[in-house]
Formats: sequence, structure tokens, C-alpha cells
Amino acid sequence: MLENPALSGPWFVALPDSASALPVARRLRDRIGFTLTHASGRPWVVGDAPDGATGTAVAARHGSTALLVTGTHALTAGELADWARRVRTTADLDALATSLTGSAHLVASVDGQVRVQGTASGVRRVFTATLAGTTLAADRADVLAALTGAPLDPVRLTARLLAMTPSSLTEPVWSGVDLVPPDACLLLAADGTARTRTWWRPPVQELDRTQGGPVLARALADAVAVRVREHAVVGSDLSGGLDSTPLSFLAAEATGRAAGSLVTVRIGVADPTHDDHIWAAKAQDLLDGDHITHTVFGPGELPDMFEDVARPVTGLDEPTRWIRPVARLRETARRLAAVGAGVHLTGHGGDEVLAVKPSYLHDLTRRRPALAREHLAGMRALRRWSTTATLRALADRRPYGSWLTAEADALTSSFPPANQPLFGWEYPLRLPPWVTGDAAAGLCDEMRRRARDARPYAPTRAAHTTVDLARQLGAAVRLAETVTAGAGAVLQAPYLDDRVLEACLAVRPEERSSPWTYKPLMVEAMRGTMPEGSLKRATKGEFSDDFFRGQQRHRGQIAELFDEPLLAGLGLIDTATLRHMALAAYPPGLPWGALDATMAVENWLRARSSWNLPPAEETVRITPPVPATTAASRPPTVNPTAAAPRPAAAVTRLTADATRPTVPAVSTVPAVSTVPAVSTVPAVSTVPAVPTQEENHRVAQPR
Repeated sequence: MLENPALSGPWFVALPDSASALPVARRLRDRIGFTLTHASGRPWVVGDAPDGATGTAVAARHGSTALLVTGTHALTAGELADWARRVRTTADLDALATSLTGSAHLVASVDGQVRVQGTASGVRRVFTATLAGTTLAADRADVLAALTGAPLDPVRLTARLLAMTPSSLTEPVWSGVDLVPPDACLLLAADGTARTRTWWRPPVQELDRTQGGPVLARALADAVAVRVREHAVVGSDLSGGLDSTPLSFLAAEATGRAAGSLVTVRIGVADPTHDDHIWAAKAQDLLDGDHITHTVFGPGELPDMFEDVARPVTGLDEPTRWIRPVARLRETARRLAAVGAGVHLTGHGGDEVLAVKPSYLHDLTRRRPALAREHLAGMRALRRWSTTATLRALADRRPYGSWLTAEADALTSSFPPANQPLFGWEYPLRLPPWVTGDAAAGLCDEMRRRARDARPYAPTRAAHTTVDLARQLGAAVRLAETVTAGAGAVLQAPYLDDRVLEACLAVRPEERSSPWTYKPLMVEAMRGTMPEGSLKRATKGEFSDDFFRGQQRHRGQIAELFDEPLLAGLGLIDTATLRHMALAAYPPGLPWGALDATMAVENWLRARSSWNLPPAEETVRITPPVPATTAASRPPTVNPTAAAPRPAAAVTRLTADATRPTVPAVSTVPAVSTVPAVSTVPAVSTVPAVPTQEENHRVAQPR
């Protein structure tokens, strides 16, 4: 394990309004860069947002209500202050949560009760753990593991080795550190107990594409616009496909309005049958504006797939499934930053939310059988499904829990052949052959246990699958933001914003997918924004040539990563089988995602960083809350154990009252997301604040 106490990324921990939270804040003291307080004066949110980290946060306070929104959003300080004035209970914040544009955490303290939540898509995640009877929440799992001394969980690590890990099993890899469901908020009571409450549900699928297209267009335009700052340089993928190309057209409009600049990016491939360059060139010709420039990275100009997979990827609190292109992600971020871009808009997420997987046919046969016959005929012709296999898949009416039990029993079976229709609730759950029998048995038992009470994300298989895939990708994008933030321009995925996800889910699945039209909902949404010529593409770029070239060139990296793997030491994989299959004889039919997953977990185990926190205090020292007084009557107070203040950043800071006692802190409010911003919050001195009656701050980190 790497000893890397100087983790550079932003983080936060939310604490209950309890004296038992004070020792937690003291243990984090050397890491804390900001502290926000409850009305009692006790610490509410502590964390860090280092100078140079990107992001925007807004805090507001009114009476006994304090709110923090941190991430990618469009809220102003005044707007959040209005919300703070209207809030009476934590449940009142559902309206705020479902109205936010972008992708952000919402944290609240209302009369001593704390509410913490991320996003329904899982890009913003919330983790929780209990320490000495007190429940804590954080946006990183590793800080909670460090505080509680949680050990690695072998069953959760095994789940990460699945060829495709469903979002329900994409959990923290430590025992005792849990993920708050993305559709739920965590509520912390003053006595240290906690519960979750659902705040998000998928919309009813009732719109046709002519009704849903304009809704999607507005949601996606807002998602792009919220990531464009005045006079900023923005990068955007432009492959020529129907995911990235709409983003580039919307970004061209947004940067034009903001007097900024747009830099489009396309990665060239050596495969002569690849047609991305043809459609991208057409789109470039149609993108007008002196503020737009186009960058094409030729074949070999960026790092290959598999390059640097043995190099530990530090700073992550869980394995990244995007380990194969990680060197390319870093270099693209660096090159975009070199031309001034702070954000890189990616089309990732479009495949997950715009179209529907074939399981929609399972639902359609029961709802509109005549239309289902037409769609089935088209899909069978495209995918070469046999009549027998199709009828067998349609006849499967198992509820989600029963389906999950069957998948648990099939964990070590072969992956279904490519010409078999997959109408299940999720993709087949299969472990690769190099996972040990004991590890597979442990995961099987856990899945069977969960299946007894399992509930799908939505009533239909198609909607459940859409939400599951969005959350799988959301977990990957969250980590990619961290990776790219350390290199330059931060990767952002507008398709995974909750409002965009909702806009897609509100459209009936047969209107989102069709055997005869490619991504028909996007075509409808972009009419009038994109030229018709760019909407006619019916193909999708295929990157197997890029994959296999990289694999052959960097076999040495794969061999190095799997030389005496730590996974084997944990009893989870057989080294000889893994090396043979990864380097010489990969099993036919096994998705390459299985190799990605194993590389990701092994890399993460080697890269793990230590928080190096002081041990828990044996005796809880209770600091009584300081009564609120006027600023004029409060004497200056300095905690002698406080960390030294950091040098002021080269940005304008508002001055905060420096006479407010409790847990030591250093300036600035967190910026957890990845959007460049223009100002910062009050620089709290070396001690945090007891709030005044009404106190509103807008926080943003320097670019």
C-alpha cells in the first residue's frame, strides 16, 4: 500500500449535531480545510477543497437551518438563502433536490437534524459508517474506513470482479462502510442514529418521442450550460456520433452566449473501416463561430489502451473500471488544460440513457403485443435471435428477487452467447474463471441473502436496466473526474445529470429505441439545433482494433500488474489461471470487461493511500456549545491546537468573523464537484463559526 498522506482531492464529512462528533473532527484536524457549523456551534460539515481544486459550492443559513450545495449547479447564494428561509423540516428539501440542474451534493442541518444526499445517477455518492454509536456521512468511502478502522471486505471485492458489476453491488470495499442508495437521503439525528428516506423515483414512462424530445432538449441544454462559465474555455468530445455531437452543438451555443471558447476533441483510430472521422468532419463544417476550434489527435498521438495499467492510480477510494484508458484520460485532460480548458464534456452516458436495451421487448409484449411483434421481427433480424431462444426469454416472468437468486447460482457459468436475447432485469452476472471457488461461493451466498428482500429500481425491466446502467457509469465517471482533475481539464458527463436521466425515462421505451432508427429520441430532441445531415447517422464507431493494438503493445504492463497479485494473497483469484488467460488464451465469449475489472481491483489494491489519522480518543472530551452572541461582544478566541492557516489563494475572499470557537479549521467551503468557478467562500479563520441569525455565502474554487 502506498503511503500517501497528502491526498490532494476535495472531500467532506457530515456530522450529527452531537458532542460525540467533536472527537471525529479533532482526528481529522490536520486534514481539515474548512468547517461549517450547526446552529449549536458544533461542527456540521468538515472537509477540504485545496487551492487549485475545481468546483462550486454555495452555503446559506437562516435561523436553525443551514444548507450546502456543492458540485455542478446553477444556484446563487440568494436563491439558496430563499430556500433556507422556507425550509421547516428536512423533507421540505425534496423540492430543492428535484429542481437542481447539474450534478451536486446537498447537505442540510435543520433544527439539529442532518440530511445528506448525492444524485440519483450515482455520480455524486454518499457513504456512511458508524463510529462509537455515532453515524457519519461522507462523499468518500476511504475517509470513513480510516476513521472506523474498517477492514477490506473480500465479498465486496469479489463483486468488483464480475464481468459487469451491477450498481447494487458497486459498494464500498470495506466492511462496515456502506453506500447510501442514490435515490435516498441519509438523515442523521442528534443522538447519533440514522435512517434513510427515498427522495427520488423514476418518472412514469408515458410520453412519445415528439412530446419527450423537447423535454430532453431543454434538460440537455441546461446540463451543458451549467458547465460553461463566463469567458471560459470548454472542451467537448466530437466523434460524429449522436452522443458527443449534440453536446458540441449545445456547447457552441453556450460558450457563444458566455463569450467563451469551445475546443472540440476527436481521437483518430488506425482502423480503415472506422467512420467516425467522416461524420465528425461533417459536424465540424456545420459548427459555426470564431470561438470554436477543432482538435484531432491522430492515431498514436495519445497513449494506447492498456498503457500504464500497472502504474498505481492514486487518490481513488474504489477501483475504477476505466483502468484500460486511464493514461489516455490523463493526457487528454492535460492537453485540454494546456489550451485553457477546465472542463471536458464527454458523450459517455448517452448509450445508457438515450436508447433502451432489448429487455424493453419483454415489457412491450404484455403492454402492446401487436407493436411488440413488429419490433421483435426487426430485432431478430438485426441480432440473429432464434425463435426458440426468443420465446424462452419472453416467457421468463420472474420477479427481480427470483431472477437475482438464479444469477447467484449461475455466477461461475459461461457468459451467454452473443446471439441469445438478454431480457433479464440486468446483464448476466458472471465471474471469470480465474476467481477462486471460495470467493465465488462467498459472493453467491451474499447475493442469495440480498435476493430475499431485493426490489427493482423501477416496475419494468427496461426502466430498471436504464437506471442500473446509468448508476454503473455514474460510479466510473465519479472516479474519472478525480483522475482528470489531477491532470487538467475535468471530465464531465451531462447525460448523467438527474434531469437528463428523468427526461429520457419519461419517454416510453419503444419510442426511445427502434430496430429501424438509431437513437430516435435524440434525433427528435436535436431538430432545429443540429443540422439534419448530422442527425442521419445510423452507425456507431467500433474500437476493437484500438483495443487489440494496445493489448499487444502493452502485454508487459499486464504481466507486471499480475505478477504476484495482491488479489491472490486475499484468496480471491488463482494467479496461474489469470496470467495464462490474460496473456495467452483469453476465454472465447468472456467479455473483456472481466479483464478490465480484475486489472482495476489489482491496481487499486496497489495504489491505496493512507489517511494516517491519529487514533480514536479513549475519553470523549465534551466541549459545551458556545451561545450565539453578537459579533461585537465575542472576544477573539484562538485554539492552540489548530492547524496553521494556509496561505491565501490568489482569489478574492470575503472576510468571515474570526472570533468563533469550536473545532479548528482552515479557510474555504468545499467544492466537491468539478466545475471551474469564480470566487470563494468566507475564509473562516483558524476556528469555525457559531452562526449568526442569517448568514449566506457563495463559494467557488479558483480555476
